[in-house]
Amino acid sequence: MTDKSDRNFDDLAQRFSRTIYTTARGKLRLLALEKDFSESNIELDGAQVLDLGGGQGQFSLSLAQQGAHISLCDISQEMLTLAQDQFNQAQQPLIAHQCRLQDAANFFPNTYDIVLNHAVLEWLESPFDALPLLTQRVRTGGVLSVMFYNLYGHQWRQLMNGRTHAPNGANQRLRDEGNAPQHPLDPDAIQQALEAEGFELLRWRGIRCIHDHMHQKIRERIGQDAVNLADLEAGLQEPYRRLGRYVHLLMRKIG
Repeated sequence: MTDKSDRNFDDLAQRFSRTIYTTARGKLRLLALEKDFSESNIELDGAQVLDLGGGQGQFSLSLAQQGAHISLCDISQEMLTLAQDQFNQAQQPLIAHQCRLQDAANFFPNTYDIVLNHAVLEWLESPFDALPLLTQRVRTGGVLSVMFYNLYGHQWRQLMNGRTHAPNGANQRLRDEGNAPQHPLDPDAIQQALEAEGFELLRWRGIRCIHDHMHQKIRERIGQDAVNLADLEAGLQEPYRRLGRYVHLLMRKIG
């Protein structure tokens, strides 16, 4: 497995902290993840959690504040520094190592109650090759939470932006700057691959399936709370969930 094109966000860590995780779309992402864990009755108190490619650790921190013990790795030292700062400010312990996803087993050889992998697969050169690296870290009966950039949502967005000739493509400037994911992923293919690894589906959610396709002026008129409520409801319903910018799969290891 090669990682020659896997994306390292050292150069964008500070920008992400300002422009993604504090924005309405970033807050909606975290809200959706928290809702999925809560409504799926995932036990957090005392849970051992491994966040693979955890970046700044926003979601992991929310789990830590509910009693989970967090181990986190990322390829970007800048991201890890931001994660450690956040955990320190919240007075929560964190075990963190800088490493590639492909090398995580060298630092985290055990299995875990919960393994997280959020907004990572789409940046890898070989996303499907990475799936066993995630599944092997989950204990039997444990939970895998995978969130990734959605092929269907990407295609729809490109069509709505007039790219009828190339809906699978992306803005070339963003590609050149390294801000566009290399590989939007087919959620059905990801689900099937994880089921083949011995997992059963607990929840399938589209994230930002309303927000990203609603005109900004309409969002401003009805208010972000109304947008979030609509997005959270539609994100669990066919066919709307398939238009989400991201897909979240919550799966339990049964074998």
